[in-house]
Amino acid sequence: MISISLKLWLPLGLALLAADATTYAEDAQAALNLTSPISRQVFQREAADQADVVVTGIVSAKADVIEAQAVLAPGALRGKAAQWVAVTPLGQKVEGRFSGHFTLPAGGWYQVTVRARVGGRVVAEQTVDRVGVGEVFVTAGQSNSANFGNPQQSAKDERVVYFDGKGFVPAKDPIPGGCGGGGSPWALLGDRIAASQQVPVCFRSASLNWTEVAAWLPPETPLYKNLATCVRTFGKNGVRAVLWHQGESDTLVNTSAETYAGRVKTIIDALNKDAGYTLPWVVAQASFHPGSQAPAQEQVAKGQQLLWAQGTCGKGPVTDDLLGTEFRHDGVHFNQKGLATHADRWFEALSATFKWKPMPTTLPQAGQ
Repeated sequence: MISISLKLWLPLGLALLAADATTYAEDAQAALNLTSPISRQVFQREAADQADVVVTGIVSAKADVIEAQAVLAPGALRGKAAQWVAVTPLGQKVEGRFSGHFTLPAGGWYQVTVRARVGGRVVAEQTVDRVGVGEVFVTAGQSNSANFGNPQQSAKDERVVYFDGKGFVPAKDPIPGGCGGGGSPWALLGDRIAASQQVPVCFRSASLNWTEVAAWLPPETPLYKNLATCVRTFGKNGVRAVLWHQGESDTLVNTSAETYAGRVKTIIDALNKDAGYTLPWVVAQASFHPGSQAPAQEQVAKGQQLLWAQGTCGKGPVTDDLLGTEFRHDGVHFNQKGLATHADRWFEALSATFKWKPMPTTLPQAGQ
């Protein structure tokens, strides 16, 4: 009886051992490749001061679940760690592409780890070193919204980044996506926001060219299509606001106040539809051009003021008074003082529009 039992069970036992060994061999070869989040990625915080962090990628082996956790990176001044949480539906096997999300409070940088699990075993894992929940802006307009300032600027705070169309990079001019090779106000503005709100900040430039507002009209102008692409890249509710600094060229073609305001509203309405959500705009008063006359400049400035008065846009900075060699290196574009003042005025305008209150500059409590 014993010999018969051994003969019956020995092949079965060997088969089970072989199957288990095969499983472990597959586990050892498993790979997890994330497409989101990626290093230095910033997710726009919502009204509740948190964001859904999108988790997408590919896992090469079958898994029971994909999970994520987040811890505060060294030096982070705001945020709260998240323990392991499932980002794919429980009970639904995962193989190949996956997507999900989990919630993080405003702050960072966070260090996010994503893993694939089979039972109690981790079969694949990847860690992303810097992920933030903070502020995301798309900038648009003419040359003073792009890279024609002098000198180039760099953010001092490493939480300030630019998006270059593929990844997130330290904020150092020229800002990717913007025309020109000089400086912009955005790195300096990012420093102000990061210091005040203690969150990472991202900018994406859509300023491909300098021209009148008519060149931005939807749906088929290259400037509008590029603007819509820049916004959609960040997903639904993924951008805090469009920062619009444009109008100088409209003074050269005598755009009336009503026409200017109407055209900007047309762009906004179309972009909201294409983006799938109501996206705030903050519009600067920018009408000075040395080649135009005062009456034409007054009409464009009035058009921008109409947008504020009608509630179409938030009130951005006034830059028409930043004139002469004190603020402009070539009579048109900003020098160091002009760029710094431009950034400061944007910060004041955004703080008022979004009712920001300065955050404490102390580390979170231990364990948070």
